[in-house]
Amino acid sequence: MTSSDIDPPDGVSDDVIAALEDCSDTQLREIIHYAQRLLRDHPSLTDAIESRGDEELVYTEDHGAYTIAVVERPTETGWTRGPFAYRVNWEPTKDDGDGQYRWHYLGKLHGEPDGEGR
Repeated sequence: MTSSDIDPPDGVSDDVIAALEDCSDTQLREIIHYAQRLLRDHPSLTDAIESRGDEELVYTEDHGAYTIAVVERPTETGWTRGPFAYRVNWEPTKDDGDGQYRWHYLGKLHGEPDGEGR
């Protein structure tokens, strides 16, 4: 197979990219089928996200590689109650294959966090 002009996705190792570029069309279809089965075996990031500490998860929106999570702090009042928006993604560790959810603060929301208009 000849080298492609398609830009490889970020986060995929050079070894995997090289191996895929060397595959025949039949092998690529088998790899796609295998990857789709793996995806079905893993819960979506949105389904796996849970509330943290004293926060209550109000709303989530799946964006594939990341999830937008809206939380409130029911024991707080005023500005510190929220709601606050976060971008949550899974970051695997390189050593042992485990990883953790990373919550990246986006800001305080104004209005109701019902998902409309987002």
